[in-house]
Amino acid sequence: MKTKLNRILFFIVLNFTGLCFAQKQGLIGTVYENKLPMPGATISISNFNKKAISDFDGNFKLNAIEEGKTIISISSNGFKTQEVTVTIKTNEIYNLGVITLEPAENELKLKEVIVNSAQKNSELRALNMQKSSVSIMNVIAADGIGKLPDRNAAETVQRVQGVSIERDQGEGRFVSVRGLPPFWASTTINGNRIPTAEEETTSRATAFDFFPSELIAYVQVNKALTPDIEADGIGGSVNFITHTAPMKQTLNATIGSGYNDKSGKGVYNAALTFGGHTKDKKFGYLVNLTRFNRNWATDNFEARRDGDEGVFRMELRDYTGERKTTGANVALDYNLSPKSKIYLKSMYGTLSDFETHYKHRVRFDKFSTATNTARVELQNIHNNLITELKSINIGGKHELNNGSIDWDLASYENEFKYGNIPDATNKSYFVVKYRQDGIGINPSFISNKGKGPRAYWAVDGGKLDYKNPDALFGFYSDPSFKMDATKMKFSDLEFYKVAITERDKIVASFNHEIKANDKLTLKYGLKFRDKERTAKFSDIFYTWKSGTAPLLSDSQGFIIEQPGRADYLKELNTSISSTFGPVLSTNGMNDFWKKNQNNLAISPADSEALEYNKGLGRNFDVNETHTDAYGMGTYKISENITALGGIRFSNTETKVNGYNVINGVLTPVENTKIYLAVLPMVHLKYQANDNLNVRFATTRTFARPNFGDITPGGSYVEADNEFKGGNPNLNPTYSWNFDLMGEYYLSNAGLISGGVFYKSIKDPIFQDSYQGTYNGITGVEFSTPNNGNKAWIGGLELGIMKRFDFLPGFLQYFGTQLNATFMTSEMTTTTGREVGLPYQAKQLYNAQLFFEKGGFNIRAAYNYKGKYAIAFADQDKNDIYYGKYSTLDIGLSCKITKNLLFFADINNILNNPLIYHYGNSEDRPKQVEFYGVKTAFGVKFTL
Repeated sequence: MKTKLNRILFFIVLNFTGLCFAQKQGLIGTVYENKLPMPGATISISNFNKKAISDFDGNFKLNAIEEGKTIISISSNGFKTQEVTVTIKTNEIYNLGVITLEPAENELKLKEVIVNSAQKNSELRALNMQKSSVSIMNVIAADGIGKLPDRNAAETVQRVQGVSIERDQGEGRFVSVRGLPPFWASTTINGNRIPTAEEETTSRATAFDFFPSELIAYVQVNKALTPDIEADGIGGSVNFITHTAPMKQTLNATIGSGYNDKSGKGVYNAALTFGGHTKDKKFGYLVNLTRFNRNWATDNFEARRDGDEGVFRMELRDYTGERKTTGANVALDYNLSPKSKIYLKSMYGTLSDFETHYKHRVRFDKFSTATNTARVELQNIHNNLITELKSINIGGKHELNNGSIDWDLASYENEFKYGNIPDATNKSYFVVKYRQDGIGINPSFISNKGKGPRAYWAVDGGKLDYKNPDALFGFYSDPSFKMDATKMKFSDLEFYKVAITERDKIVASFNHEIKANDKLTLKYGLKFRDKERTAKFSDIFYTWKSGTAPLLSDSQGFIIEQPGRADYLKELNTSISSTFGPVLSTNGMNDFWKKNQNNLAISPADSEALEYNKGLGRNFDVNETHTDAYGMGTYKISENITALGGIRFSNTETKVNGYNVINGVLTPVENTKIYLAVLPMVHLKYQANDNLNVRFATTRTFARPNFGDITPGGSYVEADNEFKGGNPNLNPTYSWNFDLMGEYYLSNAGLISGGVFYKSIKDPIFQDSYQGTYNGITGVEFSTPNNGNKAWIGGLELGIMKRFDFLPGFLQYFGTQLNATFMTSEMTTTTGREVGLPYQAKQLYNAQLFFEKGGFNIRAAYNYKGKYAIAFADQDKNDIYYGKYSTLDIGLSCKITKNLLFFADINNILNNPLIYHYGNSEDRPKQVEFYGVKTAFGVKFTL
């Protein structure tokens, strides 16, 4: 396989470099607007019919220019066109330097409506990039991100049509494109897919709640990939581009505060950006720092099932905590010459989440028909979850007489770990548990349908009813019941430990673009990644060694009223919190371990760790290399039609080291899998006129199997004759993608767009169950991931962005942004059921209404995501759904002076619950949680 790839690489390099021979005149320069680079600007020589488009850094180049006097035109929608006369000498690359575009005052009061507003032309810059692109993409600019209270990288893209996010504790975390799983989307920073490290999942999806939005200059959502983009993203690619050095000295500072209604505590944030260039414009620098501290709280209940649709355990969860996000971005660049630049970028982002969590578990499965009583358990939980990303890039961009070369060397590290709770040795998700038996339960809530005592939902003939708080929490026979610390007996103590580190030790890329002639541009490139990932896991339970276990009341001095108890689930108008008794303080939890550890013994039967031949699927190491090569060409067929075609080869070698239990002995195992993905791609762009674009694309992309699915480890349980493990021989999932999109650009930063897409997917991965032979034992029930049958997804996207400048007087300052995505899909599960794809919502909606006049801007944004299944079972009522979810946010800003801006945000105004449920309806909720309303305000200073 390696020999085959090497031949391909040699062929591409040999053929493309053979074209790099012409030595002709050229023109380079940089376009800026208000200290910011201007991507998407058009640079043209009208008498020679030559054009170039500025890139994300505002840079451009025109090749093969005739020598002599030439008039250069620099233009962009909404800005005044500039003309510059230059004299080009033989074999000279003429440097125009920095061209600054000024807003066009004749664009229907553009100066008043847009330029002096808080928006700062963000839509214009974003739309210019989108308009000039041959491929199908959406772009958001930094100052557009700041218009709404989107505080991390994931939340910035939830307003884009076809894009949705998953949340954790009310904050955006994972990004999903076009209704496909987050691990089927490629999320990158500056074009490089970053390592993943997350507490619960073992997928390739990146959690972006640690990455502050203040570090982002642009977000580029590529819905149809080109060969020069890494193609391991069936849904598409979301690229977060960080800030680079501004051409003029810039100082921006933000300080703000706020309030979280549910926690009853404050929110604080600060950000600082300083950058510029030296007088000779050779050295550029930027330092970007941000800090965001927010107190938070979540009220939650979870109904747990085991065996059938009945609830065997009801969990009442009350979370409080403080999240601290720190971000830093340093960007340096040095111009070796007008044609050559080198740069260094370094980035740091961390999320530290101090969480206190009290969980009350009502055990319906412990119900006694003789006494009509059951058990209530109290879990006192305290932990500090830390995610930390570090990266460094060095690279260069070099203009040639008939093209350009760019290269980049990078290293990334992403780590998840627990903080020092209860101490540095046992840092973990730390739980101290008590139980109280003999609690009276209303027997009319309990039934036994052969699986043991359960409480059933009304839809299944029981009394539990999510829509009726009295029925939902009316299971105690004594309405005045309250948990009693003198009857709460210690049951066990738990250390849940996870440590994940993923390093991309080196990511090396090289790209060579060749301007063959005025119509044809060729490009080829190479990319290499060397990745290592280590995952360590254990879940250790301690029980009382001997004698009588202590009571909760024995921890005098550390017993407190539960934080947040008074308004627990107030949204449901329930009084269930009156049943909550005293709990252990966080100091009390640490003190319990410190004083009693000599009286505690590990329970091997309950614990999961390698030393007990358990937890094999969570303890494994991955070493993986990606070797990519591509070649592509962009050909201007006519003045109106442009074609882009090419192919990408991606070779993956994955070695996984894990553990297996063979004849009762823990045994290291290793597996290596090598595969080559061949990925052709074709794009067509038809530009009917200056305002109308129609794009078509057919591309082939893929998704590598998730890390947790390829672990070679597994465990055989003799009592159940069952083996559970991974499948290191999984094939990647492939997709043929077809996209058609039309865009009509309106005056005054407006746009109407619509399109359709279809994806034909091969080898999706499912959790499979089958019988086989293990260590000579026949009839073993295997539960492992496997490649399934084909699947497909199709959809329609519609959008409009329009200012009401056609209306009279005051109304002309209003505007709207609307978009909707409608999707459907089909796949066959391993049991033969015809279902939709997991994570695929049928509808996504975004609606914004805004008012902008002078320096005042107010914007309301509504976001809706329909429900979707995340796991399938034998029938719908056992499928797990992520429920429909909608939010309403408001952002306001007002310029006080030229350099000072006041802002205020209200987030999650509707305070709708996040719901997971069994089956298509919400009648069988699995998890329901509320986050509360959040507010923020502050000032931004710009110099």
